[in-house]
Amino acid sequence: MTNRWYKWFVPILALVVGLLMAFAEMGQRASAFQVILAFAIVGAYALALVVLQSRSETVSLLSGLPVDERWASINQRSLASAAQVIAVVLVGAWIVVEFAGGDAMPYASMAVVFAVAYLGSILWFRWRS
Repeated sequence: MTNRWYKWFVPILALVVGLLMAFAEMGQRASAFQVILAFAIVGAYALALVVLQSRSETVSLLSGLPVDERWASINQRSLASAAQVIAVVLVGAWIVVEFAGGDAMPYASMAVVFAVAYLGSILWFRWRS
């Protein structure tokens, strides 16, 4: 995918997600305001990406286009930090729900998906290097 087309990938994906959210709201018999708001929030994000990605290195990174190696490194470190936080939150939520006597399977399932994706990535990148 060339940069010319790639710069539109994240904004278009955001609009598709916004439409899916609006349709989900309609499926739940939400008010017209809620449907419009669901789309507008994600649509505003997509619009901000398009307008600002050539003016801001941070927005360019959020668009999936790091401007140089430094920003690519920032992106990698940020993704790793976010993954660590998600892992801790999933395990913590599982423990809290288990002690409270609720259904902890959604948290356990997401933690398993996270672990399998992480271990699969290790094996994949180890095999490819």
